[in-house]
Amino acid sequence: MFVRGVRWGFAMIGAVAAVQAAASPHPAGGTMAVASFVEVPKNGSAPKILYYKNADVVKTTTTSTKVQTGVDGSGKPVFKTVSTKSTAITPKAELLTTNGSSTAPAAATVKFLLSAPDSPYASILANPQDALFSLSAVSTSAPELAGGVFAQLFSGTLSFTRTVPLYKLDSLGNATGGPLTNLLSITFTNAVLTGLANGSTIGFAASTPYSTIEFTSDFRTFTHDDWLSNFDFAIAGNAASVPLKQALVDPSLANVTGARSLNSFRVSTTGTFGASAVPEPANWAIMLMGFAAIGVARRADIRKLARITA
Repeated sequence: MFVRGVRWGFAMIGAVAAVQAAASPHPAGGTMAVASFVEVPKNGSAPKILYYKNADVVKTTTTSTKVQTGVDGSGKPVFKTVSTKSTAITPKAELLTTNGSSTAPAAATVKFLLSAPDSPYASILANPQDALFSLSAVSTSAPELAGGVFAQLFSGTLSFTRTVPLYKLDSLGNATGGPLTNLLSITFTNAVLTGLANGSTIGFAASTPYSTIEFTSDFRTFTHDDWLSNFDFAIAGNAASVPLKQALVDPSLANVTGARSLNSFRVSTTGTFGASAVPEPANWAIMLMGFAAIGVARRADIRKLARITA
């Protein structure tokens, strides 16, 4: 239990640092943003492409017992059968991208900006790219509630794929090799989703070394030396389709045990991704910021990211 608590605490500190870093200027030695994205509006409104799905496993069992209710005329005991229901809940939540109002996993259209100054495609990548965003993450731990803020750990993958592939060219200008479409792909563990209880915004963030994060791209090389490279991402969600609340259980059920995830909801989303050398020692102070910093960071993040479509 102690080890789990320490691991959780480090993951939370790292996530707060990632959100803070995404919303403020990066100090020398700190993580620099290498990519960002925004949703593509549909019919003048945000499509809410990020979906939190309550996938709790609920198992209800019925136990029948005989209870004596009296005796009959001959003095024999009279029994009746009494049934008792008990419900055990195993928490599970999924965080995924969807298309439209569907609840099925699907890639969503976004505008994606990748910083790749050393790439032969730098001039093309200098402009926001039409891309498909896919995110699939799972949590099997219940959300913790502290100070009116929910927090839940997720692990999974996300990717941004260019809708029109690029190709390497030979000396004659002819395409060689396979299509290049992977703008950025990430595998991660221990990313933290946070949000105010009854609120309508979330933060989803991770930062090494508290989380494990692997970046790959067809257009940029990333070094993943332990303790020599720092990776993070911060995704902000707003305008939740329903307030953030722990899922309810049918009050008619007795003896309910186990933890519960949040009610399912959708949010509009933006995000940034960073990679560089490990921050200088003085900059570790950023990681001591509390949950209160998350809301402020998220609003600043959204304002900054909106500029890439201007």
